[in-house]
Amino acid sequence: MRGSLFRWSLGCRFSERDRESSHGLNARRSENGALLGVLFALSFGACASGEMRLIEDASVTEDVGADAPMDAAFFDATPLDAEMPDAAMDAGAPDASAVDASIPFEDASVMDASVDSALDSSMDASGSPDSGSLPGSACACDSQCQGTATHPGLCVEGICMNRAEGSCPSGGSTESCPEHSRCWTLRGSAICWPDSDHYACAGTTDSDGSCVPNASSRCDASCSEFCEEEEEEPSDGCPPNSRRNDAGDACVCLEGFIVSADRSACVRPCERNMDCEGDLICAEGLCVEPACTPGSCGDGMRCTGGRCVVNVDEAPTGPIPVCRAGVGDVPDWRCTSGCSEIVPFAPDLGPGYWDYPINGETSSDQYRSYVRRDVMMLVKYAAAMVACQARGWEFGNGEPLGLGDMSEASGAIPGTREGRPGHPAGTHVNGSDMDIAYYQTTSADNRLRAICEHRRGGVDQYHCTGPATLLDPWRTALFFGHLHVNPNLRIIGVDGVVGETIISSLAQLCEDGWVTGGACTARPKITYETTDGGAGWYRFHHHHFHMSVR
Repeated sequence: MRGSLFRWSLGCRFSERDRESSHGLNARRSENGALLGVLFALSFGACASGEMRLIEDASVTEDVGADAPMDAAFFDATPLDAEMPDAAMDAGAPDASAVDASIPFEDASVMDASVDSALDSSMDASGSPDSGSLPGSACACDSQCQGTATHPGLCVEGICMNRAEGSCPSGGSTESCPEHSRCWTLRGSAICWPDSDHYACAGTTDSDGSCVPNASSRCDASCSEFCEEEEEEPSDGCPPNSRRNDAGDACVCLEGFIVSADRSACVRPCERNMDCEGDLICAEGLCVEPACTPGSCGDGMRCTGGRCVVNVDEAPTGPIPVCRAGVGDVPDWRCTSGCSEIVPFAPDLGPGYWDYPINGETSSDQYRSYVRRDVMMLVKYAAAMVACQARGWEFGNGEPLGLGDMSEASGAIPGTREGRPGHPAGTHVNGSDMDIAYYQTTSADNRLRAICEHRRGGVDQYHCTGPATLLDPWRTALFFGHLHVNPNLRIIGVDGVVGETIISSLAQLCEDGWVTGGACTARPKITYETTDGGAGWYRFHHHHFHMSVR
């Protein structure tokens, strides 16, 4: 049965029908089920005047875990680890061409509904068609659509169709419908959906080749049986292309929109190619890299969906070593007492990890390396599991994972002691957050360093502008998977260029049995931005990922 038709007030469009899902029509939302956006402070007094200002508290992200601390100041050109020595932060950055993720777009254009040809005379043998519009045409009322005595015209959510004669023998059957249309059930009624290859479609064509409504299709519920009245959503005081966040104290831009230059509205990043930097082009209002082609990505890379990604087709092979908490070098991650106590991360070097001095620390004064006991136990467990399970893997450097900023002993942001807090307010406090390096392939060790080219025209962009050529996706994904053993894991934030690569690698590791549990049964708590939607993940994660535990 075709599902109910829903219309969203912002940025919606109808999805394709799915043959296995009873051909339900649903408004398409973002893949993650969440809308990323730029946070704005919006006092209720300011709502009345239409003014708003950029919020300073970077404590909320709209992707996974709405209360996750952000790891980057909004639109701040200062890198999070500005104090980090070049040798630690950026050694070995590859010289790669800048190829960002291109974004595929569906064709949601509305076809011309005018048709010069007459309705096929074989539409129905029991009567002549009336003088309404052809199937597939735009409509507001049932009376505007052509039909016969046995196949009356219907306006289904703004598209002309016909009622079937009797019921549908099966989904997609032609027996109960006029020629060039097929039968599916909607809300208990058998309806003949026109074939787009015969009729001009004023909506959009789904995967079955039928004409279905799109986001711009409209009708009048007073004269159309299959037209849902739109409910006016109450005003939330936010400007167009934005909505109020879950807490109700700020507005967030919808996905695909960014804050305007005067910080008063949410707008598309570009309108023309000249609005984009360097070689980027403007596509559907977003600045993206031109699509790659087969063979254009270089050694060790492949072109997928128009972008260059690390070739991770060759998954690790078994047998899988027996590694589990509390056995051998793998410590137990479960904390039973003093779990919220802030403690120094000790010892500095252990199975699979290395807490080396960073950002002005010395070996005798690692004042930026204090963390909650339960967080420390989780990281030690995940690092030891990687060291144990991946010991036979022939790729990657096999070195311990480098650990970066945590909190100070007082729970303050690292750098506060020196009068230079190194992170935005609300993040890296009370020992709940950590910056950790990516596992790498050809680097001498796994310190925090850029895993990709991050400059464009000699100017640092603070995010990957090219493929992540130094990333070891399999060990990184394995580590992420084992972090999910703790249900209090809040978020793992990565650079947009590596997000899907790591998620895909983790899915393969789950399928092959290297990882089990929470990371495999639901979408992992990994977030990233491929464009600057303002959620805080677009910049400053090309040399480390950020993890946070509730």
